[in-house]
Amino acid sequence: MLERSQEEIEYAFETFAAAVQDMLDEHRAQYFSNLPPVKIAVSPGRKYWKLIRIDNGESVFGFVRKSDGAILKAANWNTPFVKGPSAVRGYVTDPNNGMSSVTPYGVVYANR
Repeated sequence: MLERSQEEIEYAFETFAAAVQDMLDEHRAQYFSNLPPVKIAVSPGRKYWKLIRIDNGESVFGFVRKSDGAILKAANWNTPFVKGPSAVRGYVTDPNNGMSSVTPYGVVYANR
């Protein structure tokens, strides 16, 4: 992986979060147009940004590690899944901005 500056990672994360919101908006409009919109909120922590999906309640959409932009599934509300070689699902600095690592329902499961 190419070494990125903290500014590049932060910008890529902001772009990623906006792209996730756009994806959710498009999915809702196409398949569930009669329901209210889904929102993505960002909760910054010390090591990770937590993306929270707000839709009839709140759930964790996924986590992004601040140090390198790694996209991670949630282990629970407070922590990402970080064990094993399949923990990282992509990076926000990838050419497609990490969007191949997510679906409208959250971060993808690892391919085995």
